[in-house]
Amino acid sequence: MTVRGIDHAGITVASVEAALGFYRDLLGLRVTGEGEDEGPELDAIVGLTGVRMRYAELDLGGGQLLEILEYRSPQGTQLEQRPCDPGASHLALRVDDVDAVWQRLDAAGAAVGSPPTTISEPGPWNGARCAYVDDPDGRSVELIQRPS
Repeated sequence: MTVRGIDHAGITVASVEAALGFYRDLLGLRVTGEGEDEGPELDAIVGLTGVRMRYAELDLGGGQLLEILEYRSPQGTQLEQRPCDPGASHLALRVDDVDAVWQRLDAAGAAVGSPPTTISEPGPWNGARCAYVDDPDGRSVELIQRPS
């Protein structure tokens, strides 16, 4: 048995519309599909009963997708996590110009942290410019610009 790579990343959101405003409208990811789903197969996959959800799929490039899931039933509870909390996760997105993306998010009122920082330590990350921002649900999104 071999893991062959990441097929997609899935995130649960409070509102597909708010998430699309961030990931599609501000970050420029292309929507490849959206709709609603329910039924016994979905219940079995996620291990819950009576699941009804709305979803959108966005193109991350290289055949990989970002799957945005809004559970209409059962209702979930909002998570509050800091990057240092066990179980916390972040989504890292490679961008061409981290400064321009960070400025666009800041101007739109998104929750941005410190401006982009260049990593100067020797190794594979040397020269990369990174910044953390939060999506509408408070999930950490790392923006990475790799050196050319």
